[in-house]
Amino acid sequence: MQDYSTYIQYNEDNSVKVPFGRAAEWYIANHPLLKNRRLKCQSRQYTPGLVKKGIINVERVEGAVDFVEWTTKVGKTKSTNRVDDILTLTSEGHELLMQINAKEKRDRLCWSWVMFCAGDGNSCQRVCGGIGKCKEGCKNFEFSNGLKNYQDMHLCQVRVKSEVHLSSLTTSHPLLIEIHGTHAPLNIIVNSTPKIERLNLLKSVRDNVLLSRRADHRSAKGIKSKLLASMNGANEGTLSQALTNQRTICTDNKLKQLVARDDRRLKDHVSSWTILHNLIVKNLKPKGYILYYQQPNLSFPEDSPQRFYQLTLSDEFWLKNTRDYSQNCIGIDGKYDLNIDHVPVLSIVAKNNAGFATPIAFGKKFTFLNNFSKVEIIYHILYTIYIYHILI
Repeated sequence: MQDYSTYIQYNEDNSVKVPFGRAAEWYIANHPLLKNRRLKCQSRQYTPGLVKKGIINVERVEGAVDFVEWTTKVGKTKSTNRVDDILTLTSEGHELLMQINAKEKRDRLCWSWVMFCAGDGNSCQRVCGGIGKCKEGCKNFEFSNGLKNYQDMHLCQVRVKSEVHLSSLTTSHPLLIEIHGTHAPLNIIVNSTPKIERLNLLKSVRDNVLLSRRADHRSAKGIKSKLLASMNGANEGTLSQALTNQRTICTDNKLKQLVARDDRRLKDHVSSWTILHNLIVKNLKPKGYILYYQQPNLSFPEDSPQRFYQLTLSDEFWLKNTRDYSQNCIGIDGKYDLNIDHVPVLSIVAKNNAGFATPIAFGKKFTFLNNFSKVEIIYHILYTIYIYHILI
C-alpha cells in the first residue's frame, strides 16, 4: 500500500486534516487504535441533500470499482459511499461559497460521517461498561433488535468522525478526521488480538481484486497470488500482522465470496448493461475511444439490426497507422472467454508494410434473442471502421 504519511496534516487537538482520496483510508488503517480492527459506518449525512440541490458533486477516486450504483424511480442515480470519495463544487456551489466568504451566509457541513469499531473478538468495552459482554440490566437488551442489529454501536466506544465544510472544499486538506474513545480501559490488559471473522480488506485492495476479476477474469486463486506478490521479501512480523488485520490479504474463502458476490452483481445488470453503459458514456466516449455504440431495441422485429447490442472501440493512433501503413489484408478473430457471459469479442488487425499485424479495433456484437452468424457481425464492424476512415 502506498505511503500517504506526507499528506496528513496533524492538529493540536489530535484531529487531522487530509486531502480527498486514498489518504483518508490510509490514515484510518494505520492509526495505532485501529490497526487490527474492523470498522462499520453509519449513513453519510448532508452530502445527498446538497447533491440534490446542485451545490456539490461526488466523484470517485481513480480506479474505484467497489461500489454499488442504482437508479431511483424518479431517474436519479445513487450509489454507496466510500471514505475516499471526492466532493467538488458546482457553479451554484461556487456562488454560495462566495457568499459564505463574504459572511452573507453561514458555512454548512457537506459531509458528516461516523465510523465505529465492530467489537470483533468480544474484547472491547461496551457502552454499558461491560468488557466483551454487557453488564446485567443493560438497557440495550430492551430494544426489539438489541445486539442483533448489525449497525449496533453498543459493542465498542471507539468512534471515527469525519466532516467537511463547504468553505474547506477549495483547500488542499478539506477532510477533518477525529478519533474518540478506547477499546478498553487503560488499566485492563488485553492479551490477544481480536480475530476478525468478516472481510476487512482496504477499499484500494478490493478495487484491485475486482478489477483483476472483471478485466482479466482471474480466479480467486490467481487473485490471491497477485495479492501475495506485493508482500514478497516481507519479514515474518509484517506477514503476521497482515494476516491478523486482513487489510491487504484475506483467507481463500473470504476472497471467493467477494469474487462470487461481484459476479452476481454484474449478472444482475446484464439485462440493461448499466455498468458497461456508464463506463462507455462517462469514460470511454469523452476520450474518443468509441467508434460505434448501439443498445438493443426489443420493440423491433427479431430479424431487425436494431435488436443488436453493438460496441466497437478503437484508438486514433491505431486508425491512422492502418490508414497510412497497412496493406489490403485484414484479419479477424473472436474470443468467447474474455467475459463472464461469454459474449464474443472480435479483434480486428491489419498487415502493415513491414509485414506485422497492427490493431484496428475491437468489437462486441450480439442480440438477446437470436444468434447471428459471424459474417453478419464482421460486416457491421467493418462497415463502421470504413465510415470512420472516410471521416478522418
